[in-house]
Amino acid sequence: MTDSSEVLVIAEKYLKEMLEADDTENFDLYTKRYEEKYLVNFSRERFSDDIKGMHERNGMNTGYEFLCTLRNFSFDGLDIFRLVWKGIYEKRDAVIEFDVYKKNGNWYVIQSAVH
Repeated sequence: MTDSSEVLVIAEKYLKEMLEADDTENFDLYTKRYEEKYLVNFSRERFSDDIKGMHERNGMNTGYEFLCTLRNFSFDGLDIFRLVWKGIYEKRDAVIEFDVYKKNGNWYVIQSAVH
């Protein structure tokens, strides 16, 4: 069984990396916490297009606040831990769903979505 405080610490660490990757348009930093199989059809070009659109809508990230956890779910034999953050951006606030899982002792991101 995974301790919820461990999940929160890992998720926040990875969230910080993802926000930095978004703000600096760093594809390698953005994708480093994903298993390769979950990046199929996700290219540098798609990342760049997504980031440009996000910057137009939101501006740059200026901070975040933890809001809550959602019910966990299983996918592909993995227990997925779901956390929700308030993303504070120059132009507006947004909701960030951030999902992580632990496999063979290593933590990975399976979803990072800004709404």
